[in-house]
Amino acid sequence: MEHHKFRFIKGREYAFFHEDVHLLMIDFERDEKKEIYRIDDQEADGTYILEYPGELYIEQIKEIITSIFFVQVSEEHREGRYALGAYFTCQRKEYALFYDRENLENAELIFFRAVATGTGDYELSNITDEDEYREVVEHIQERYGHIFS
Repeated sequence: MEHHKFRFIKGREYAFFHEDVHLLMIDFERDEKKEIYRIDDQEADGTYILEYPGELYIEQIKEIITSIFFVQVSEEHREGRYALGAYFTCQRKEYALFYDRENLENAELIFFRAVATGTGDYELSNITDEDEYREVVEHIQERYGHIFS
């Protein structure tokens, strides 16, 4: 069977990790619809091989990421718009790693601690403890360094 490439005209694709699972979210912003697939493999030409992970899994992932998938961060010269690159646990705490969604050439990543509010949403907070910050950076490099470099 011949492989085909697809692109959604009205949807934007965002690859991200939930722990060690590589996922792809397709955001149909106009219709407020988001589809999630597991990235099973990637071919040499860059084509992703996608797997439908099942409705229950998708709903569980959406519960975690919906409130934090897209964030805006005030920076010195602009209002940065970021997308989730990874959601992970380190030392029994949850974190979210983000990449610049408007300028993919910008290799700068930002991350925050993610804390459940009890209402189904998550709050993001800066990491002020230097030891915790260093541990998270090392964790990111070990776990996702092959992707975010």
